[in-house]
Amino acid sequence: MGARLSASEREVEELKRMNAALEARVTDSENGNTALEARLNASEGMVEELTRENADRPKVAFSAGLTNDAYLGPFNSITTLVYRRVITNIGKAYNPNTGVFTAPVRGLYYIRFTAMGLKGPQSVGAYIYHNDKSVMFNNQNNDNGHNRFLSNALTLELEAGDVVYMRLPVNQELYDEKSSNYSTFSGFLLFPM
Repeated sequence: MGARLSASEREVEELKRMNAALEARVTDSENGNTALEARLNASEGMVEELTRENADRPKVAFSAGLTNDAYLGPFNSITTLVYRRVITNIGKAYNPNTGVFTAPVRGLYYIRFTAMGLKGPQSVGAYIYHNDKSVMFNNQNNDNGHNRFLSNALTLELEAGDVVYMRLPVNQELYDEKSSNYSTFSGFLLFPM
């Protein structure tokens, strides 16, 4: 009986050691879970902050075609181009009645255009204006009666209320078709500043 009691006591001591080891592992695991939970909470907080930031970020993009199956020009004076066929106008900053894009917020904007001239004696050209100043001019002379194409782009740092628009030079013409969008004016906000 004494031998059995000693064996049981040793077994109890061994179980106590194993229990203590298990408790230490559970504590370590709980501490690890606490650290993981803290990291998860921080990550969730960052996701919420980025979601709010993105929701508050202005969304500005526009693209418009010039005309429906027609020539425009030539004119005797520089003429503001009015791109009436709105393809996209997120933020409603482009006015299809005037052809003017008005920056709703201070930021860096990407502005581009495409232009086409059909066979004929006129050259094809276009200006991009920022407020009252020409910031880009492209021109292609008549090339033995072949169609002429222009395309260009730039980034502009604009203040809220600045305007950007296209102008047609004297004695030049453009052509567009609704189904093809040969002559377009487009832009979007890269990021606010």
